[in-house]
Amino acid sequence: MQRTINEKRRKIMEKKSSVDVLIIGAGPVGLTLANSLARCGVSVRIIEQGETLQREVRAKGLKPRTEEIFEDLGVLAKIHVRGQRNPLMRFYQRERLVRELDPASEEANQPTADAPYRGTLWIGQNNTQAVLQESLAQRHVQVEFDSHLSTVTQQDGNVLAQVTHAGETEMIQARYLVGCDGGHSSVRHLGGFSFLGETLEGECYLNAGVELEGLDPHTGHYWLDAPEGLLGLTYLRYDQQWVFQARLSSNADDLSAETCQRIFDERTGLPHVKINGMHWASLWRPNIRMVEQYRHGRIFLAGDAAHVHSGAGGQGMNTGIGDAYNLGWKLAAVLHGAPEDLLESYHAERFPVAQGVLASTTSFHEKLTRPNSGNTQNFIKASLSKDADLSQLGITYRGGPLACDIDDATGIRAGDRAPDSPFIFASNGQRGRLFELFRGTHFTLLTFADGPVLQLADRYKDIVHTYNISRGVNVSTSSDHALLDIDGYAYHFYGIRRDAVILVRPDGYIGLTAGGFEVQPINAYLHKVTGR
Repeated sequence: MQRTINEKRRKIMEKKSSVDVLIIGAGPVGLTLANSLARCGVSVRIIEQGETLQREVRAKGLKPRTEEIFEDLGVLAKIHVRGQRNPLMRFYQRERLVRELDPASEEANQPTADAPYRGTLWIGQNNTQAVLQESLAQRHVQVEFDSHLSTVTQQDGNVLAQVTHAGETEMIQARYLVGCDGGHSSVRHLGGFSFLGETLEGECYLNAGVELEGLDPHTGHYWLDAPEGLLGLTYLRYDQQWVFQARLSSNADDLSAETCQRIFDERTGLPHVKINGMHWASLWRPNIRMVEQYRHGRIFLAGDAAHVHSGAGGQGMNTGIGDAYNLGWKLAAVLHGAPEDLLESYHAERFPVAQGVLASTTSFHEKLTRPNSGNTQNFIKASLSKDADLSQLGITYRGGPLACDIDDATGIRAGDRAPDSPFIFASNGQRGRLFELFRGTHFTLLTFADGPVLQLADRYKDIVHTYNISRGVNVSTSSDHALLDIDGYAYHFYGIRRDAVILVRPDGYIGLTAGGFEVQPINAYLHKVTGR
């Protein structure tokens, strides 16, 4: 009798459900992926082991490419409300100001017609998450907090995940599972992924959110050459708190405002600055590690779950968001009928990006953390160097499995990021931008010629938006798909040498380039990536 009662209880408490994609981890990476999938009509669930939205600011800078991604997802305006672009930076030796840097005045940080966002947008990771979570809720998907992944089993055609929440166990059957659960990823562990690399055991850093008076909040303040190690203070306007970051000589047992005050006093000699309170604090050690594969069967990794490195250069969160954006449209395409091998391109395209980020951030980190070795000058030199592309605008998938150049008709190549450009609608004279046309889940076909819009096979009309870009100023048409490049920007940015077509993927990268208007290669490419 008792055995029967226990079995009934177990059946009641153990739910079963199914979903297209199960995402583990609701940081910026997981939330970006969830938004990307939800807007494609994919059923998605996202679980988070934390009980609430994270308060701690682990990443605080958005790079230009990430802003472009957020524009496409429709959240950038709300991100901008909470952020601050290119604030002043002051560098000190003890109490003496040795250099003031104004990133907003640097030529490399000026917006251009092909890249409307430049420099760094300072915004706490917590606010990035909040905006993405709100957007996801508007897409009728809620983050499931206080949920813990226990087991993962791959089966034919799906992944079976055991999740616990409030004492209740649920078996979730998903077509695909994606681990966006950070450097200590349970998905990586349960999925059997390697995580090769090293931990810099000799380095320990304190990261804290504090209340402070005595420093100009419009400016970041940095001591990079202190004998005891670097110290930095950045004010986040929307949160009305300072992010305090300091290298420690050993682990700190007392993570308090008093500890932060002591460190500040020892390294700066500015007695008028007072730390009055603390909102959160944590310790961390730099890890330089990455997986050998981004995919095992139907399990994928993205963000810190796949690669961790120094925070120098602010590349970590931005690289992870790029992972999610790359994977999202491909998962959606396969779930809507595209060939399964499309998913192999995720590792092929993003693995080299992570390798490059690990190499560059490690080098940058070494230049910033040498005791008394001119770290300030190293930082300024590296930041302003034309060779240091911290914007992620230069990321390319040239030579990858989805890059197809039919000929050399264009200077830009398949795999490159598709630039923005202004234009005028020939039908009504209104101005627009290419990024506005790219926004959404579709492919975009651009034809460069003084002629009619190219006609694709009927089966692609709902997933490919086609536009013709002409240099003629006297073109008059009622078509909303005829664009005038009267300033010559689009032809210049895309390197158009003669009549040409360019196919832009849903993630804003170029899939195909070709001279002339042969439809067959375009149809073949679309069949390859959509299955239609």
